[in-house]
Amino acid sequence: MQYNQGDRVQYQGQDNKKHTGQIQGIRGQEPKVKYTVRDEQTQVEEQIEEKQIDRTL
Repeated sequence: MQYNQGDRVQYQGQDNKKHTGQIQGIRGQEPKVKYTVRDEQTQVEEQIEEKQIDRTL
């Protein structure tokens, strides 16, 4: 599934915990797309892969 900048998503962070955040940017092309997501609680941005995204909110 392709996600868009601005989408609010639930994802698995680098710490293997569930997080909620907003997609700030998208890099690359299928199948190696990377998303920059800003965590709603911490306001920290991290790079994640599409497979780390559980769902849109």
